[in-house]
Amino acid sequence: MKEMEGLSAQKYSIQLSFEEIRLPPFEDILILGRKCPQGKIGVAKSFDFLVPNEFEVFEIDEENVEAVFINNRILKKINREKIISILEEKVFPFVSECEIIKVSFRLKIFYDSIEGDL
Repeated sequence: MKEMEGLSAQKYSIQLSFEEIRLPPFEDILILGRKCPQGKIGVAKSFDFLVPNEFEVFEIDEENVEAVFINNRILKKINREKIISILEEKVFPFVSECEIIKVSFRLKIFYDSIEGDL
């Protein structure tokens, strides 16, 4: 018994959490760096399997950016040229050539006033 008194009991603690994910694990826009390991073709094929016809891919002529995948629901509200222009100014400067960047692009459309006859 004396030998057991000197040993401390082993204990453990677990913190567990989980949440649902959707595939692909982003909803709006994905930016591929020019040298990202998966490549534009690999990512496009993955999307064809996971969410067919949900994203359009656009090749980009930037130093560090190869392509941008944009959800079609966004493209129904705003044209791709405007989206790419916003990304070029606000996001592309922060993309390194080996990265894949997920962009949350929440678009809100509003009108100042709507008038008509009753």
